[in-house]
Amino acid sequence: MTTLVVRQCKYSRIQTLFAPGNKSHIKYRTFHPYPAMLKNLIINRDATLPHYRQLSDQIIDQIQQGYLQSGSRLPSTRQLSQQLGIHRKSVVHAYEALALQDWIYTATGRGTFVSDDLPETGAEPLLTSLPESNAPSPPSDLHLPEYMNIDESVTHLPYHLDDGLPDPRLIPFVELERAWKSALRRGNQYHRLGYASPQGIRPLREAIADYLSKTRGLMVTADHILLTRGVTHAFHLTLTATLKPGDKVIVPELNWANGNNAIRFHGGEILKARIDEKGLDTEHVAKLMTQHKVRMIYLTPHHQYPTTLIMPAARRIQLLELARANGAYVFEDDYDFDFHYGNVPIMPLASARHDGLLLYAGSFTKAISPAFRVGYLVGNPALISELTKIRRIVDRQGDPTLEHALLELFRLDVLPRSLRRARGVYQKRRDVLARLLTAELGEVADFKVPDGGMAIWTRFREDIDLEAASKQAFHLGLSFSSGSQYGKEWNATRLGFASSTEAELREAVRILSTCITS
Repeated sequence: MTTLVVRQCKYSRIQTLFAPGNKSHIKYRTFHPYPAMLKNLIINRDATLPHYRQLSDQIIDQIQQGYLQSGSRLPSTRQLSQQLGIHRKSVVHAYEALALQDWIYTATGRGTFVSDDLPETGAEPLLTSLPESNAPSPPSDLHLPEYMNIDESVTHLPYHLDDGLPDPRLIPFVELERAWKSALRRGNQYHRLGYASPQGIRPLREAIADYLSKTRGLMVTADHILLTRGVTHAFHLTLTATLKPGDKVIVPELNWANGNNAIRFHGGEILKARIDEKGLDTEHVAKLMTQHKVRMIYLTPHHQYPTTLIMPAARRIQLLELARANGAYVFEDDYDFDFHYGNVPIMPLASARHDGLLLYAGSFTKAISPAFRVGYLVGNPALISELTKIRRIVDRQGDPTLEHALLELFRLDVLPRSLRRARGVYQKRRDVLARLLTAELGEVADFKVPDGGMAIWTRFREDIDLEAASKQAFHLGLSFSSGSQYGKEWNATRLGFASSTEAELREAVRILSTCITS
């Protein structure tokens, strides 16, 4: 069978005819001999979006608007690159991307044309109309518990004394960008960009195991580690596996609000243990454990949240013995171990020998950025294996590309160097904030300079209305928490120093002082 291709301008779609006798297969397709003039193409050289993406997106838009019809011939890559003043490779890349999506096709020897059969970009509506009287109302049983109604809106005011966040200006952007590109380009893309292990890529788990061994004394392997999307994710997975409705969980009387909410969400009952100048009071923990069957103890011993108090080694050992004797899990949230100033830090509870009921969690949100959602959960390999199964149900896996990028930062020693630099900067900012608070608010505020962390726990005189001061400060360009989540009896809040420069801290404290004393 012979095939003839005939150009005919009056047809916009392919037609198939069979000639009588010889059964010749004749195809009719529209070809426009002259290139279409593309309308108002603009390449923004300051934009982060690559040139080829800007070009391909604009061509798609012109096709969808009907300006470019099926069969319209497009300029050659050379013509279009000269017209726009961009590299020819960018135009080639744009055309290749459009061809893969069936927006255009190339006819050898003739040029590049808008496709006859364009891709469907919309969806057929399920119903053309729905009578208002039959419109369903929201189910009445979807009311959230009151404890979940927490406003955690992030403000972008020029000044902030936050909960204790890192300064994104200290992120090693250049190295991170290179690591990300490397993660996308190197190796087998099927493996790099496909499904990965819910436990996290093994090379990164091995690197984290080595890091935890050198910095925290944890003798663990990759099999002891589950990569998570931060400590919050790790805690939810742990509670899902270990907690039954009605189970008792001991937490410090001053504690992380989201941690408490997670326990309530999983049906747990919270028992609050006292804190003193040494952190969690283990004597009170022991008393609670004689009165109740306790399933878990949650704590932040390195820098007790929110007070930043450090639990002594003797208390840590006593707590482990209490947990072991009562068969209770211990969840050690080590959210900011990397930030300690001056003194040698006390090693985590997880560095001691234990019977497998202890889980240790940390993340890189404080080391790099809250947007950098990679954390880790360390525990008995058998338990980690079960938690991995749960994680697979929740969100299948983490972000393999991000995990490979982080691995690259470890291999190049970028992350440890960045942490060392940040520690030096944050220590100076801590000292600046402490001096400013003493000078401006010494008569109404009481605090202890923390040995580490990223915020100063500050208690105010009883007659100071922190709620009113916080609202007034907001209108003056300063955001800080009123501390209402800790209870009015404390009249205290965390004042973060890490995310602000020295000049920003001076202005922030000036505004704070104005609002507190007015």
